[in-house]
Amino acid sequence: MALFSFVTLLAAHCNNSAVLPVRTAAWYAKEVATFSDTLAFVRRYLWGQESFSMSRNEPDTVKIPRAFLDRLFEAVAYAA
Repeated sequence: MALFSFVTLLAAHCNNSAVLPVRTAAWYAKEVATFSDTLAFVRRYLWGQESFSMSRNEPDTVKIPRAFLDRLFEAVAYAA
């Protein structure tokens, strides 16, 4: 229960807008974020921070394109 509360409070603190991003499927439309959406948001937020970056700050050595990395984060953030 404490972990659930921590994730929820962290998402509320890190979210700049009033609405969390909601992932929907073709057969299931959601209007509000569920806990899985909140957990995925927190994972993406933490993975995007500079403290977890192991790469150097040189912008000319890009080995993974940003668009591919964003799609990878999107897929992995929702994995159970």
